[in-house]
Amino acid sequence: MPVVFSGIRNLTVNIFTSPVKIYRQIGQFFQSKNELVKENKALRKKVGDLSLEISRLEDVSEENKRLSSLLDFKKGFGFRTVSAEVIARGPENWTGSFVIDKGIADGIKGQAAVCSSKGLLGKVAEAGKNTSFVLLVTHPNFKAGGVIRGSRINGVVVGTGGGSAKMMFIPMDADVKKGSIVTTSDLSKIFPKGILIGEVLSVHVSKTGLYKYAMLKPFAKPFVTEEVLCILGEK
Repeated sequence: MPVVFSGIRNLTVNIFTSPVKIYRQIGQFFQSKNELVKENKALRKKVGDLSLEISRLEDVSEENKRLSSLLDFKKGFGFRTVSAEVIARGPENWTGSFVIDKGIADGIKGQAAVCSSKGLLGKVAEAGKNTSFVLLVTHPNFKAGGVIRGSRINGVVVGTGGGSAKMMFIPMDADVKKGSIVTTSDLSKIFPKGILIGEVLSVHVSKTGLYKYAMLKPFAKPFVTEEVLCILGEK
């Protein structure tokens, strides 16, 4: 009989204590889950912070590359220059204009050439005391003397207003091929000679049949440019 009562007692204890064990296990499960959720949030925040820091470092690295390229461009240039930053862009992106943070107080004058490390961006259309308005090579009001590199083929480079430029008044007998490089010419009254402008995409005959013109792809990328050089004159 004692053995029977002992078995019944153990069974009774197990019956009443099992729910307690289950509830305790459930409580431990939810506690562990809450801790995991908190840990997950903390890890997500760390990942977000690291992503922001990586992005910031990438921006700094890209800026350093641009500035280094601009410095190399300046070193090989026989003219006085002043560096500036683009602080605003025209709403008509493909027409082409922007504002820089330098002006008359920094020695900049109207018609001054504005370059990136890739080549000619445009010219100063209007200089204020501390800012200047720049017309890009692609702007319809832009004009500059151009020459096919390695030849005596001269013309006038004008903007198309459509994200490109063209070289006008090329002689009919001139042999201009796709891929030819166009630079500023020594006939230009505004810009120093030898500044890269663009690459010839195609050559056409004008409607009058009196001259040829070449469509150009500018080397400088105005919509990704943040730092520029303004040419003040010979050293």
